[in-house]
Amino acid sequence: MRRLRNIGRLFTGTPAGVIEGAAVICDGEEIAWCGKSGDEPRELLESLTDENDCGGGLVTAGLIDAHTHPVYAGDRLAEVAMRSAGATYSEIAKAGGGIVATVKATREEPISALEQATARRLWNWLEGGATTVEAKTGYHLQREGELEATRLLARLAQRADLPRIEITFLAAHALPPDRWARMSSYAKEVGEWCEDAYLAGARFCDVFCDRGYFSVPQTRSILRAALKAKLIPRIHADELDRTGGARLAAELHAVSADHLLRANRADAIALAGAGVVATLAPGTALSIGKLPPVKELVEAGAVIALGTDHNPGTSGITSMSVVVALAVAVFKLSVERALLAATLGGANSISRSDRGVVAAHKLADLVLWEAEHEGAFAWAYGLKPRVVWLRGAQAFA
Repeated sequence: MRRLRNIGRLFTGTPAGVIEGAAVICDGEEIAWCGKSGDEPRELLESLTDENDCGGGLVTAGLIDAHTHPVYAGDRLAEVAMRSAGATYSEIAKAGGGIVATVKATREEPISALEQATARRLWNWLEGGATTVEAKTGYHLQREGELEATRLLARLAQRADLPRIEITFLAAHALPPDRWARMSSYAKEVGEWCEDAYLAGARFCDVFCDRGYFSVPQTRSILRAALKAKLIPRIHADELDRTGGARLAAELHAVSADHLLRANRADAIALAGAGVVATLAPGTALSIGKLPPVKELVEAGAVIALGTDHNPGTSGITSMSVVVALAVAVFKLSVERALLAATLGGANSISRSDRGVVAAHKLADLVLWEAEHEGAFAWAYGLKPRVVWLRGAQAFA
């Protein structure tokens, strides 16, 4: 057993709130006990084999990134510059940029090289204090490529040196850049691939439901096929236009509706009523120049999660502590609410009840930060971890 002692502030994410002068005891990959230092059960103290002195610092559960696109080759830095000069998302796509540009580069990359690059990328999340990462496919847009990307992520999920990976099948990311491709027929094909995606290791199926991408009827058809294949639905909803993605997420009781930049109060109420998590990406909101209805989501009682939306076109962020800072500055969330969104909210977004809080019988994924108070997240814009424990073992220091 391992004890983390001399914790100045323990942000539990539970009704216990913040415990000052705390300790945590880990039994293998699980937390056995947490509470005030000095209150540790005698039988646990007698079983200790390791101790870590936290030096009076702040400890939280490992952060959870609930929205990423890490499996890609190439870069689109030129279009980032174009966007900074005023080009819109649609204009860049029409010029041959956007998702299509990454599809071309990713299809050309040998799968072994793609796997190595993705692994290197995922390591960066641990450096930023994220111990779980939701990771999407979506840059092959053809059956074998999408399934191979799923298998790639499944292999990386077995590695002890990387964050825990939650795999999302996003073959319905865009229309393939092939001359014969038609959105309606491609949507039907994606639905037929869902069972194989589940067998390859995916837990979720996501669809980019938006103007210029997949319609509400196409998205509904794909996600019904996903449900039949035992995949959990997620939706990229109402990011570029209010096309009904949020309402569809509520109708299907999807686990998450993501982005929501064009959603309104009625959509927020529908999501909250259906128990759909609102997964928001402040970096992308800033890039596009449109904010989601955060106040309305909070007032409706919706659970909010946060993600970097790491992708080669609009967000190079891999630090969830940066995302927490942006959620405070841009979404006007309190530090406490932003931290909850990056931990417990993220756990809800990926339908996992075993993480996101510091409590007995939860996973021993913990972070000691270079700070003594959680207010540092809103001050540092990229607060650094001092130590990251993943699966109860020290993964980064």
